[in-house]
Amino acid sequence: MSDTIYEVLVVGGGIGGSAAALRAAQYNLSTAWIRGTKKTAKASRGLYVYNIDNMIGVHPDLMLEKVNEALDGPEFEAARAKLAEQDWHIGTLEISDNVLTRIRDEHATWVEVIDEKAVEAGRDGELFTLKLEDGRVLRGRNLVLSTGVMDRQPSIKKELKSGKVLDDPRWIYPYANYERLLYCIRCEGHLTRDTRTSIIGVGEGAAQLAMMLHERYGTKVTILTNGAELGAESDSVKLLEHYGIRVETTRIVDLYDVAEGAEESGKKVKKGTELHGFVLEDGKRVDARYGLIALGLFKVYNDLARQLGAELEGGDKPREEQHVLVEDHSSETNVRGLFTVGDMSKRRDGGPLMKQVYTAQEYAVRAIDTVDRRRRSAQRAALLERS
Repeated sequence: MSDTIYEVLVVGGGIGGSAAALRAAQYNLSTAWIRGTKKTAKASRGLYVYNIDNMIGVHPDLMLEKVNEALDGPEFEAARAKLAEQDWHIGTLEISDNVLTRIRDEHATWVEVIDEKAVEAGRDGELFTLKLEDGRVLRGRNLVLSTGVMDRQPSIKKELKSGKVLDDPRWIYPYANYERLLYCIRCEGHLTRDTRTSIIGVGEGAAQLAMMLHERYGTKVTILTNGAELGAESDSVKLLEHYGIRVETTRIVDLYDVAEGAEESGKKVKKGTELHGFVLEDGKRVDARYGLIALGLFKVYNDLARQLGAELEGGDKPREEQHVLVEDHSSETNVRGLFTVGDMSKRRDGGPLMKQVYTAQEYAVRAIDTVDRRRRSAQRAALLERS
């Protein structure tokens, strides 16, 4: 066990963890930032947020405008033309990597960056302990968890050239990586405006999302239940019919796009980057420029919080699918000094907790603000006691 006692232990390499580590560094709080490994990153929803364009200030046009200003003049015409040809998407991985660079360049004194997986959480008196996969044990006065969730993925029953059928989610990942398969109607729903879009899901949730897309954006929606019955409420079924939203219950056996090397918007297409639709088991093709995955959560990564006695939302769901309850003003759990941030959390008072990039940052900052305020209050009290 290390002799170092950190003020804050931060677990999570996504937006929430990055925001907590950066703010802790800016407050001069000694911090260990446990970012996870490539394997843990692949198990995170944040991996599929390819382009953040619903957040003020995070948009490629802002960056390009400044670069083009610096390259003003006829001598840089070729450079400006080259820049205009590029895709400048900004996703969660780019933001987290940028925070990592900033911390290493500007705040290395305060933050130790650890690319390991935290496998066990406990207590050593008033301190939190974290055991890492490599066997190290870290200790800290406060612990911020931003370990996220994973959505349930649709399994596609695809026949290979060999004749073997592989029923697996792997066929969706290339399109998810290029923001053709979406996961958040609030973050990405606007992309479907005036397009054909398929919602992959069952139940009332899928019906509600389909209606929202149609009502907000005029999206031509088809619900693909992938072999199940829809199971929506009767009023929702009537509204789906009124809006002309079709429901296809046949299994999905493939996704299709244009041929490799074809042009879309004047650019060559790489296979798996431009969705054009779904193939069903009965041979029907459902044209779609986007798909929205609406199958619910597969897992909430609440293991470390549970080991420390954090209260979960309860209900009939398995424990591994339950969110951690937090106070709205601080992101703190029922365990003092233990904070959870981002998709893994729900408010204790039952109020809405928005699940977006900028709200994950907000709640991370609230957690670190609470840590800093308590540290400074204790310092003042100690000084007054000695005076």
